Amino acid sequence: MLKPNKNNLQIVIVPLLLILSLAFKFKEEIINYFGTSKEITLSKKIYKLSWSSHPNATYYKQEYIPDGDKADTFNDMILIDFIQRDMPVAEVVKAQVNMLNERKKTDNICNYHLINSANGSEYILDFVMSESSGPTLKIVEWNAYRYKAYTDKQGHKGVLLFGVSHRSYGSKASSFLKSLKEYRVEHRKALVSYPTPNIQIKP
Repeated sequence: MLKPNKNNLQIVIVPLLLILSLAFKFKEEIINYFGTSKEITLSKKIYKLSWSSHPNATYYKQEYIPDGDKADTFNDMILIDFIQRDMPVAEVVKAQVNMLNERKKTDNICNYHLINSANGSEYILDFVMSESSGPTLKIVEWNAYRYKAYTDKQGHKGVLLFGVSHRSYGSKASSFLKSLKEYRVEHRKALVSYPTPNIQIKP
C-alpha cells in the first residue's frame, strides 16, 4: 500500500482560504473530469461547475459556485476532489487535521470538529479559519469536507472529497461568525445526506 509523503498530500490538504482558487488567474477550458452533472443542488441552492483542474497524474479537482458568485470573491462553493491512489482515507484526514493544528497557532478563529461514521468508512471534517490584517478580520471561511474511499466503474481507486465552503469578507465577517452555528449544522447535515457523487474518471 502506498504511503503518501508530504508532497503526495500537499494539494489535497490546502484549504480554499489559502489557495483562493486558481480559476480567476487562468482562463482555461472547464473540463468535466468526473462526468457528473454540471449543476449540483444543495440546501435549495444551485451550484454550477466553474473550474476544474488535473494538475498531476493522480489528482482531480472541480469547483462549483452559484450564479453571481466569482471564484476569487465567492460566498458559497461546492468542491469535489479525487486522489487516484490506493491509500487509507484516515491518512488524508490526518494530514488535513495536522495542517489545521498548525494554523491554530497563528489563527485565533481556526477550529475544527472531526466526525467518523459508525462503520469507520467516512469522515466529516468541519472547520473554520480566517485571514486578518492586524486586528481586522479580512476573510472568515467555514468548510465541511466529507471523505471516503471510492472506486469508479473503471476500477480507479482512491479517496473522494465532497465539500462545501462558505465565506464572508470585511465588515460582514464578525456577523458571519455570530450566525455560523446554525448555518454549519444545517449545511453539514445536507452534505452528509447528499448521495455520494457518482464520478467516472476521464483522464
